[in-house]
This record gives sequence, structure tokens and C-alpha cells, in this order.
Amino acid sequence: MHYAHSLAGEPTERWQELREHLEETAKLAEEFAGAYAPGWGRLAGLWHDAGKYQSAFQRRIGAGLNGPSNERVDHSSVGALLAQERGAPPLALIIAGHHGGLRNLEDVRSRLAEKRDLLSAARRDGLPPELETLALPQTPPWKDKRERALWIRFVFSALVDADFLDTERFCSGRGREFGYPPLGELKARLDGVLREKARDAKRSGVNAMRARVLSNCRQAAAAPPGAFTLTVPTGGGKTLASMAFALDHAVRHGLERVIVVIPYTSIIEQTARAYREALGEDVVIEHHSSVEPDRETPASRLASENWDAPVVVTTGVQFFESLYANRVSRCRKLHRIAGSVVVFDEVQTFPPPLLQPIRHALERVISNYGVSAVFCTATQPALELPGIREIVADRVGEFETVRGRCDYVFPDSEEPVSWEALATELRGRDQALAIVHRRDDAETLARLVSDDCIHLSSRLCAAHRTVVIDEIRRRLGSGEMCRAVSTQLVEAGVDVDFPEVWRAFAGADSLAQAAGRCNREGTRDRGLCHIFFPPTNPPRGILRVGFDVAFTMWKEERLDLYSPATFVEYFERLYARVETDPGVLAAEDDLRFEDAAAQFRMIEEHGEAVIAPYGNWAARLLDVERAIEWSGSARKAMRRLQRFIVNLYPAEIARLSASGAISSVVERLWRVNPGYEGIYDSRFGFGWQDEIAADPETFVV
Repeated sequence: MHYAHSLAGEPTERWQELREHLEETAKLAEEFAGAYAPGWGRLAGLWHDAGKYQSAFQRRIGAGLNGPSNERVDHSSVGALLAQERGAPPLALIIAGHHGGLRNLEDVRSRLAEKRDLLSAARRDGLPPELETLALPQTPPWKDKRERALWIRFVFSALVDADFLDTERFCSGRGREFGYPPLGELKARLDGVLREKARDAKRSGVNAMRARVLSNCRQAAAAPPGAFTLTVPTGGGKTLASMAFALDHAVRHGLERVIVVIPYTSIIEQTARAYREALGEDVVIEHHSSVEPDRETPASRLASENWDAPVVVTTGVQFFESLYANRVSRCRKLHRIAGSVVVFDEVQTFPPPLLQPIRHALERVISNYGVSAVFCTATQPALELPGIREIVADRVGEFETVRGRCDYVFPDSEEPVSWEALATELRGRDQALAIVHRRDDAETLARLVSDDCIHLSSRLCAAHRTVVIDEIRRRLGSGEMCRAVSTQLVEAGVDVDFPEVWRAFAGADSLAQAAGRCNREGTRDRGLCHIFFPPTNPPRGILRVGFDVAFTMWKEERLDLYSPATFVEYFERLYARVETDPGVLAAEDDLRFEDAAAQFRMIEEHGEAVIAPYGNWAARLLDVERAIEWSGSARKAMRRLQRFIVNLYPAEIARLSASGAISSVVERLWRVNPGYEGIYDSRFGFGWQDEIAADPETFVV
């Protein structure tokens, strides 16, 4: 008898037989991959743990007379060698990496050349002959070599998720309890919410536009699957309208889930909350990399998700880096993307330096994996995807509808405005919002305005930001004094409505998004969005380039921010100024998975995660620590911690760690130590780290 998994202290009768594990994994993998790789998932599942037939492995798990040994056993190379010998090189890559991740092709070839004796050992020790005579499926369905890498990742995803789920089922003694309602039921729930909103909505031009946009989404949902744009002015109700399209479209065409991709972790919780309120608490998961370590470790698997819910809210970083990933935890959920509706919110935030690999991945998931994609924004870039269709029937007309909602007030000169002068301007208004480039700028200005000026930045954890945004809305709604200073996180998806907004000069998309926070509901005669040049420049990189492109268009008097054509021109100029592929596609062509993953790095969400000492964070952290200690799995507990996470730069992490203020929970996840809770301020969160005194025992925020 050969075993796949043992149970410490339990008789072998309760262990998992290897044949059962191979068959169950094959069944699940085929279920996951059958739509895009028929037969390949089953074969991968049957071969993936063939190396466990080695006597050395059986001794390792304690199947010998002398109990478990400390012998290191390579069991993944055997199935890979079998795939290579049978003329299935894609499966050799997949099986060789199903524990450690996909490696570069040449590295795998070298490894297998050195491991050939392992296949002979497995044959000698009991490898069933029928595993070696399995018929190969038809040729993999890629049209050119560039498609191979993504196909391999999707089959790899199906295998590793199947392997995890069957192992989890055996070790826990029960399978996962999905119990999710069908998408048709979610559609009915959303329809009810939208009917109530329409009934309660006041008569206004903005609400009339929202009704037209929703109607357009309903009508377009009947169109065949593929690529769609949803170009709606800010405040046009695209959050729920796009979900209405997605659910209607999915139900009509038999798609399996809706994945909503948000640009920033800083706003993901607002969108997830809106969907939970409309659809139900337990049908929506939010997944981003704040609690997922970058390197493949046991800890990273604790936080990994397989996107098994009907509605997933994630970030662009998580979505796109997974499409070019090589690690098990990142790739595990890829097969869930197939046959889904993917809604990309604020699509103008796609990073231009990665535009070519992003377009390549989007084209392939739409054409080969049954995905319908919806690209939502008020400032639509030219993605140039084949067959892309606009959902809004009269896009230009809708922008004309809101042209009078807010006037832009551009500066008379290029002279920078001091923070002190801007603070004076803001103190002269009862309700005003200023949006600046940097987190430090936001804190500087908020301190200068007044003690009751609200500060909003990603230095606050999500739970804290939710409270702050709710307080802003309360003050605005009651007519109280409300002065606020924020970074650009307030621009994408945060629906606040100020009578006046000040925006530091930036890219055209940022300027337009800022105006969307001004007279958003159209209830005032006219709002004012003041554009100013601040004392500091935007951060280096794409934000600086966007500033330069918009500045040139402004000087040329071509910056009409209420015309959709302006943004087409702006993004064309922007893309022409940057390299749009750092070498990712060349790595894809050569099946260099590690290289592609290293080169495809989006900027947002890098750094390391610290649990903010806010609210009931301590109880949630205790849940994580207990889950790790008791079961080795803290996935659900980690999910409950996400709203308390703040990403800090590596240099800040190093300083805080060296001072004793923080300590590690798992790799790349930190907690604030007892006695140091003061480094997180009730107004500024993790404020200026430059204000940490020379004495590491003394903190001033």
C-alpha cells in the first residue's frame, strides 16, 4: 500500500491512499481546466504525485517499520519526468513546479536531466504501469508560442488548487462548504436594491443620467461575451450599474462569477462594502496582497485565496501580477478567472510601463478563456482590444449633461502656491477638499489648516478610513463645517460631494477625477474645482510624466476635461513617452516564468504590511495566531485582518523593527508591540516616520 498523506499518531487505516489522492486531484483539476484544456487537468492530477510511489517517500511519511524519517525526498520530479518521456513537456513544467512554483524552462530541463534515476526508482518501488500508458489529450490549443505561458499557468492553477483542496479535505476530514447562492439569485437581490434606489431618488440631471446608464447596461448585457467599455462621467453610478451588467450578462451566458478589479487597496473596502450591502455579506470576498507575502513560503499559503466565491473584489496588482506569476499562492486562483465577467474599475490607472503585457493578457483571457471584460472610467484610455464595444449609447451626450456641474478654475501662472497660502484659502471655506500628491503633503497641509481638518491617506488603515469617510459624508450632509485634505486615493471610487475642491496639478485623468468629488450630485448651481501648482512635484515615474503631458496640453489649450476625446489624446501622448514592456513578453516567449514574474511588477501595494493598532485589531490578530498554532491555516482569520493593514516602505519597516516598535507575525506581516501603540495616531495613522526621535524608545506622531 502506498500513501499520499499520513496522520500523526493515527493508524495507517486512516491515512490517505496515494491512488485515491491522485484520482481525486485529477477529477478536480479536470473540472477546473476542462473548458480550456480538456484532458490535461486530469492527466496532470494523475501524474503530479507519482514520485510518492518511491520507497524513500513512504519512509519519509512514516509508512516504514521504523516510523517517519528526516530524509528529504523529491517527489515532484518523477511525474515531470514521466510527462517529459511521454512527450508532454507543458505538463513537465507544471508538475515540476506544483510545490515550489513555475521555473524557467532551461532550469527545469537541467533539473530533470539530473533526476532521471528517480523515475526508475519509482518504477522499481511500485509505480502502477497504467499511469505510464495513459493517452495524451489533443495538442494544447495555443496558436503561437506567446500563448503557451498563459495556458501553462491556467493548467498549473487548476492542478495546484485541486491538490490543495483534496489535501485540505483529507486533513480536515471534510470538504469545503461552498453553499453560495446562484448568480440568478444575486441578480434578483441587486434588482431589488436598484428599484428601491430609483424610487427614492430625487429628480435631478445626475439621477436621470444614472438611470440612463443603468438602462444601457441592462440592454448591453444581452450582447455576446467579449470586451466592453463603460465610459461614464464621475458620479454616474457605475459601481452598481456595472454589477448589474455583470450579473445580467453572466446569467444570460452561463458565466460563473463576477470579479471586480479595483486600482488601489485604499478604496477596495468601499466597493466591497457596497456590494455586500446589495448582494449579501457572505457572497463577496475581497482579496489583495496586503497580507500575502511576496515569496513562496508556508505563511503565504495561509493567506492565499482560490477565489471560490460568486463575487470577488480584488486589486489590479493581485489580478495582473497573478496572470504573470510563477508562485503557487498567486497562481492558484487563475482558473477561476476563466468563464467570468471581470469588471475593471478606473481603468485609466493601468500602469503604462506594463501596457503591452496587460493588453496581451486581456486579449488572451477574453479570446481563449471565456472571459467578458468591462473597462469602466470617466477618463477612458485607448486600450485597442479587438471587438471592444461601448455600453453607454450616447457617451458624448452624457458628458455634456454634467458639463455645468462643476467649473475648473485654472491658475493664472505657473507659480507654486505655498502650503500656508492654501491653508488660508481652505480656512475661508466652510466645506472644502484639497487633494495633493504625497502622503507627507497631506499631513503638512492638514496640520496647517486647523486641528479639526480631516486628513485622509493610505497611512490610515481601511477600517479607519471608512470611519473618516463616513464622518466626511455626515458633516457634508448635515451642513456642518467640513474641511478635508487627502491624497489621490479619494479620487477613484470615493463618493463624497464638496462644493469646492482644490487639486494639485496632475495628469488629466486625476484632474477630472478630482472634479468628480465636486458638486457630485448636481444639487448646487455650480461647483468649483481649483487647480493649483503646489510646492512639491508629483512622485517620480508615471505620475510625473502624466503631469508633464497634461501641462503641455494645458499650455496648448487642449485640456477640455469634459470631452472624452481629450483623454484619448492624453493617453496616446502618455503612452508614447514611456516604455510599455520591460521585457515581460520576451520572457513569456521563452517560458521564463521566474523572469516574467520578476519583471511584471505594478507599483501599488509594494512595501510591507503592518497591522494598525486600531479598533478591535488585537482580537483579530489573536485569531490569526491561534489559527496558525492550532491548525496551520489562518486564511479566514487573515481575511478579517485586512481592514487593519497599512503598507509601509521597507526603510520605515527597518527603522520601526530596529527600535522594537514592531515585530513579525508571519513573513512580511508585522504587528505593533505593546507600549508602542502611539506610533499610530487617531488623526494621521502611521504619521511622519521622520518624526521618530533619535532615541528609538521615544515616538512623536
